[in-house]
Amino acid sequence: MMVLVAAALIAQAHVHGDAGTADGSVPMSQLPHPLDGQAPAPKGSMTKLRVGNETSDAYVARPQGKPQGALLVVHEWWGLNDWVKHQSDQLAGQGYLALAIDLYKGQVATDPKQAASLMQAKDEKWGDQVEEAGLEWLKQNAQGAKVATIGWCMGGGESLKASLNDPKDVNATVIYYGMPVADAAKLKTLRGPVLGIWANKDRSITPDKVAAFDKALTEAGFANPSGGRFNGEAAKDAWGKTLKFLDANLKSK
Repeated sequence: MMVLVAAALIAQAHVHGDAGTADGSVPMSQLPHPLDGQAPAPKGSMTKLRVGNETSDAYVARPQGKPQGALLVVHEWWGLNDWVKHQSDQLAGQGYLALAIDLYKGQVATDPKQAASLMQAKDEKWGDQVEEAGLEWLKQNAQGAKVATIGWCMGGGESLKASLNDPKDVNATVIYYGMPVADAAKLKTLRGPVLGIWANKDRSITPDKVAAFDKALTEAGFANPSGGRFNGEAAKDAWGKTLKFLDANLKSK
């Protein structure tokens, strides 16, 4: 049953694609990637997904022992970089099999201008096929565990899209800063709960857009028992909520 959406409007601007300024003078589009350079070296391995007559590289982070759940991990506009791989490693540390897919065919941005160019040039049909191939790979390798999707920024929107495109293979959806969908008819196809996390200072995905998403989910048959604004260590708070959500909806009890 689809019973939960938590639209957490955290007090933290997510700067990707934002045309505003960080301090009133520096355009956010000129800011470097804040996290990738600090990411630990990946612990997992690469694999290849069959996508039609081609292949697509993906990063695999495996848990110790039998997977307690599985996740399709979708990168932000930077591409499949070390930060996304590290997030996958963290999920593996929680007992999940994580597969981080690559929507950019091996390209990884090192500055916002390049990231924006890669995002705008992204082949949507190819991306849909990669996401479908990723879900199929998880179904074959997760040893019967439930599957969720998770993504950040551009990947947050792709996380929701992957669930909408292939709802039969997805048990839960996590969206970080992704573009929401306000079409209740489309949302009715989802077969699992949704956790959405946005920033209340985001100038692209505003609180109004999140509210429209929340309304559409309610019309689609979801309940909405929680939501709010969080200050302080917002990212840590959001990650904690994500792990609790995955634990409740993927792990066998």
